Amino acid sequence: MLHFLLRSPLLRRLALAILAAPLLCPALAGAADIRQYQYHQVFISTCRADPRSDTIRMYWKDANGAPLGNFLRLDAHLRSQGLDMVCATNAGIYDKQLQPLGLYVEAGTQLRRLNTRKNAYGNFYLQPNGVFVLSEHQAYIVETSDYEAELGLWNSVARYATQSGPLLIVDGKINPRFDPDSANTVVRNAACLDAAGVVTLAIARNPISFHDFASFLRDELKCSDALYLDGSISRMYPTLEANMGPAFGAMIAVVKPHSAK
Repeated sequence: MLHFLLRSPLLRRLALAILAAPLLCPALAGAADIRQYQYHQVFISTCRADPRSDTIRMYWKDANGAPLGNFLRLDAHLRSQGLDMVCATNAGIYDKQLQPLGLYVEAGTQLRRLNTRKNAYGNFYLQPNGVFVLSEHQAYIVETSDYEAELGLWNSVARYATQSGPLLIVDGKINPRFDPDSANTVVRNAACLDAAGVVTLAIARNPISFHDFASFLRDELKCSDALYLDGSISRMYPTLEANMGPAFGAMIAVVKPHSAK
């Protein structure tokens, strides 16, 4: 199995992470770090969490099968499970029925299939797109074509996963499709990973271009890989505007036991 995994750099990292996982010594739980930045004229909120010690999950529907849709309902849903929401943001692009447009896995169950369509309209289809994956104690950002090529492997690894697009950064390089001089600016959010595998959820709370957002994630947050989640509808908890705006599809949240201080 290990020989099979070692065919590509991405799969080598995955193999090493799986083998190392039992040896990790997690830091104290509840160490998620919420910060505010100003990048040029843009205010950016971030929530940094280590999947080895913090609990990062994805949520779509309530116990009755209805989309949660917003942070107020997600908070009530979590409290019913004895959990508090440390931070949260929308988990990617969705359709008019609030269904994720691509792959979605929650608690080990695949609820939406991998979307391998190309050359269609919208940011989701801007190539390359990708998948944000959470295993038990690791996080990965995987190009869709790589996920498809090793579908059985990734499906066995993913406890939670959301597909979106485009990828903003791949192995430290900004997506070459982005124009540094682009005037296309909107509110944007993303999930990114640094070299240590720490996750940052980030949202530009006023308009920013793809290239500038990717530059901030790489140069200021030191992210080596980043996946765009969505645009002008995006929000993050906790911020003043967290509960304003339209309903979401799925959401990503960092949570902790209700009793934790």
